[in-house]
Amino acid sequence: MAMAEPPRKQYKRIEELARPKPLPAGFIEDKRSVYSESKIVKNNHQAPTKFILTDRLEQLCEPKPYHYDFAQDRPSPKWPVTPAAQKAAASTVVENLAKPKAIHRDWVEGRPVQTVVKPGAKNANASERLLQLSLPKKVAANAVMEEPETPYNEGISKINPAALKAVASTRIETLAQEKQTHQSYLPPCPVQSIVNPKTMKAKASAHIVQLARPKDRKELEENPNVWKVSAGAKAAQASQRINELSAPIPRKVRAKKATAVPV
Repeated sequence: MAMAEPPRKQYKRIEELARPKPLPAGFIEDKRSVYSESKIVKNNHQAPTKFILTDRLEQLCEPKPYHYDFAQDRPSPKWPVTPAAQKAAASTVVENLAKPKAIHRDWVEGRPVQTVVKPGAKNANASERLLQLSLPKKVAANAVMEEPETPYNEGISKINPAALKAVASTRIETLAQEKQTHQSYLPPCPVQSIVNPKTMKAKASAHIVQLARPKDRKELEENPNVWKVSAGAKAAQASQRINELSAPIPRKVRAKKATAVPV
């Protein structure tokens, strides 16, 4: 199936956008990049630019001199040994210093990760005692297993009929008694308080009834504007004594900082 061609107007617009940007008048091409290999190298018959170094640049280009105590590396790891040094005999102190450090007398070599079994242990025969100890534990003959029987059930021993009819001594009965609580021990209080029936039938006295009454606010009921300040109280002036008592303590008075008044 052939694709439908775009409209003529749209086709002309795409061609117009695909055109390269024209070069402006007086355009000078940039210098060729040193790192680019895609541009064509033009034939330039002019001689290259000659650079002249100053005395300071020549001084800076010189390598750093060696230190006066510098010694060159050895030409080889092997260096010549004099015949006298080859025939020299070491003293007793040098021989003692040349000996390796002795291992501590209690030092034990580390065990290997894998245990090494000796051939004699592999061919050894177990004694009768070892065979007897290796047998599983036997269940007592007088034990009865629980039902259903599982590997985790434990045996229940049978009790001799004579032991069932035995009479305990006085000492055993004394030891079998439970421990008595302390004489000052009090059991925990119940969550729900139990009221005595006599308390529920009690009658309050006249004084208790009087104390149980809420405080009457007769003034508010008779005069709703009881908190209103009178005109005479508003125009009253405090006496000299009241002014003295209302003044702050001198040692607690701080001098106010003078602030500049904006003009």
